[in-house]
Amino acid sequence: MKVSSASLRRMVASGLIFAFTILPLPPAMAQETAASTDGLPPLPDSPIEKAQKEGTALHLSLTEFTKLVLQNNLNIAISDTNEESRRWSLISAYGAYDSTLSASLTTSSDKSVSTSAFDSSSSGGNTVTDSLNWSFTYRKTVKTGGNVTASWTSNRRGTNSNMSLMNPNYGSNLRVQFTQSLLRNFRVDNTRNQIKLANLDIELTDVQFKQSVTTQIANAQSRYWDLVSSIRNFDIQRNSVRLAQINLRDQRRRLEVGTVPPIDVTTAEASVTSRELSLISAEDSILQAQNNLRTLVSSDRNSDIWKKVIVPTDQPDFREYKVDADTAVAIALQNRPEIEQSRISVTRLDLQGQLSREDRKWGVDLNTSFQMSGSAGQIVSNEYANRFKSSMIGGLPTVYKVMFSEPGTNWSVGVTVNMPIFKNQRLDASIAQNEISKRQELMRRRQTEQDIQVEVLNALQSLESSRRQVFAAEVSRKVAEEQLDGEVKRNEAGLSQNYRVLDVQQNLSQQEFSELQALIRYKQAIITLQRVMYNLLEASDFSVAKGSSLNIPTLQ
Repeated sequence: MKVSSASLRRMVASGLIFAFTILPLPPAMAQETAASTDGLPPLPDSPIEKAQKEGTALHLSLTEFTKLVLQNNLNIAISDTNEESRRWSLISAYGAYDSTLSASLTTSSDKSVSTSAFDSSSSGGNTVTDSLNWSFTYRKTVKTGGNVTASWTSNRRGTNSNMSLMNPNYGSNLRVQFTQSLLRNFRVDNTRNQIKLANLDIELTDVQFKQSVTTQIANAQSRYWDLVSSIRNFDIQRNSVRLAQINLRDQRRRLEVGTVPPIDVTTAEASVTSRELSLISAEDSILQAQNNLRTLVSSDRNSDIWKKVIVPTDQPDFREYKVDADTAVAIALQNRPEIEQSRISVTRLDLQGQLSREDRKWGVDLNTSFQMSGSAGQIVSNEYANRFKSSMIGGLPTVYKVMFSEPGTNWSVGVTVNMPIFKNQRLDASIAQNEISKRQELMRRRQTEQDIQVEVLNALQSLESSRRQVFAAEVSRKVAEEQLDGEVKRNEAGLSQNYRVLDVQQNLSQQEFSELQALIRYKQAIITLQRVMYNLLEASDFSVAKGSSLNIPTLQ
């Protein structure tokens, strides 16, 4: 098929538009393009085209890529473990209510010189007493702030003293004590306060996790569009190289027939070299954008993703995103984590103030106790047997039987009052500082609300500016196409110089890239607005991110 030079240039200029939108050329136009490249060096494949030929391409939509980030991103996984850590802190706070059981075993021997008839011994000059004591103690703090203590003590005592009526002698004692504050720290104490603070820390961690996930999603989607931009830019620069090659071929033919000076061929060659350098830079941008995306979805440097080439399937087609300012600000104030964090901070200050005000009250403590005891042993002489009940004669089992059947008992109930005599200046200062901190936090919240409003309004303004830039860039690109077509015609008619054609070609490439950048900026402006409105994170995304730490391989 024979194609005129003017038709050839118009066809190439039109072909750039199709390459820009990555749409297949119609069959007839594809045949014309093939014919126009006869005698020209082949253009290099992009990294994307190479991957598709080699079978290493990984096609991902924006939604699919976002899910991979939520599942495998290390920053999200680290944030996910923070809540687990906070839950263990809550369990630790409840540890104050754990029960404790202690046991002790003590043996002792006491040897003393007998100096009177009252401390005489059966062996003469020394009185020896051997003792063995064992006990169990149970302690527990109850959730009302009271304390329960139960102790069970047993002993065996043997002696050579003539004054002892039972040898060996066994004894046992069971005592239960309960103490409860009736005024100070009755409603809240340090333990219950720590538990409430630990619960607030869990809420805070949840808010911070959502904030981290939202930031990572915004970053990931923005980088996704950066890759799309790099791939499109490679196509633009490659088409620019092809235009320069066609121009160089035409100038060489004209030089052969003597219609142009040699300098035009030199200028065309320089243009080809310059555009090839731009093409190399465009390829490098694709490779760097690939690495930036891989690190977001890889939890292991040896992961297969590093052997794949991510091919984005979403294209930056223009879809207008509309939201009015009042609605956007209202959504942001309702969803933004800074507001929730401020609420949690105020609640923490309220809890601390409540605990401090409790310490101002009188200490009124209820103290109760109950005790049972028993004793038994072997009678030293039968002449003393009638002095003891038969049930008290025996060994250790007899002691326990006596203690639970006919024990010696005592009980007590009392109240202890602790009255502060002087004003507690340290406590008063702490309460006053707490109130000041609360007022400051409320004022900071007001300032935060204003900052959020400004941030949302700025994001809306940026979105509107990006929208207008898209339309302006589209017009500029169309004008550049018309300029190229007109300059080619003028050059063919001898009314223009070759360098003018090269300049107009370069301008068309720049306008195409500007339009691409405007589209990408508009997509990223939408992401920014959704991030500041805090509606970028969906419920499904949050549930996926919650288990991200489980997807990380076992760490060595």
